[in-house]
Amino acid sequence: MLITGSCGFLGRYLCHEFSDCDVTTLGLNPNNNIVCDLSINVPKFSRGFDLVVHAAGDPRNEKADAVNHFGTINLCKGLESDPPREFVFISSVQVYGKTKGEDYDESEPIEPFTEYGKSKAKAEEFLKQWCCERGVKLSIIRPPLIVGTRMKGTLRSMVNGIYRGYYFHFKNNSARRSVVHAVDVSHVVRLISPIGGIFNVTDGAHPSVYDLAEAFAYRMGNRRIYTIPMWMARLAAKCGDVVGYNNSPITTVKLSHLTDTLTFNSDAISKVIDWTPNVVTNYLRTHNYDENSL
Repeated sequence: MLITGSCGFLGRYLCHEFSDCDVTTLGLNPNNNIVCDLSINVPKFSRGFDLVVHAAGDPRNEKADAVNHFGTINLCKGLESDPPREFVFISSVQVYGKTKGEDYDESEPIEPFTEYGKSKAKAEEFLKQWCCERGVKLSIIRPPLIVGTRMKGTLRSMVNGIYRGYYFHFKNNSARRSVVHAVDVSHVVRLISPIGGIFNVTDGAHPSVYDLAEAFAYRMGNRRIYTIPMWMARLAAKCGDVVGYNNSPITTVKLSHLTDTLTFNSDAISKVIDWTPNVVTNYLRTHNYDENSL
């Protein structure tokens, strides 16, 4: 099998999940079997693969289309002479273009507004046609926020804030968010690859932002998180807008991520495979981590 993005956050979990297989890795890191920048190059393969798991991606606006969309096209050009039997693409719930709401399932229209979501949606459409024309079994999985070692984005900002003491609970904040752990995303790839289809993957529990933050705090030595009024949070966010998104602990955008409910329904995948994901908050509180643990 081939795993792209194998040295990235999710890629490390995928390599661990498939450690019993004959794996070829592809990515930018020199530790990969094949070092290739898919955004500009077509990879060369000396053999074919039964399964390709395409996890390479980039969430940054300026890189998203080149890496996620055109990188997928270049990967398939490299596989053209000997297509795999199965192909799993790691997409994202951002293809739906939702910022708030509950229980969105796979029937929801694809209306992305972020560059990342648009690039993933275009890659999905390309793969549907490419795999159909070549008889390749295609599985597309759409995870929400992924929890795990070296996670990025909103969750990384939350963890950093808790660790450094500038993350706060907001009084009367009842927002919930869909999440899933990277170990479960990796395991579902193994189970779904022979079946195919398009599926959301979540932990099914959709924890409150409060419970998720408390679970992270527990993992960091049970750190205390203080609570502030919502009006104070909104005032801080307005000040943060002036400073800028990347340089401020909180902005209006970051505040909406923490105070708006956004959940996705993942019942469909549980109907086709025997898959019971970990409840993320329970995993964070009970998993026995060691130096070799992901």
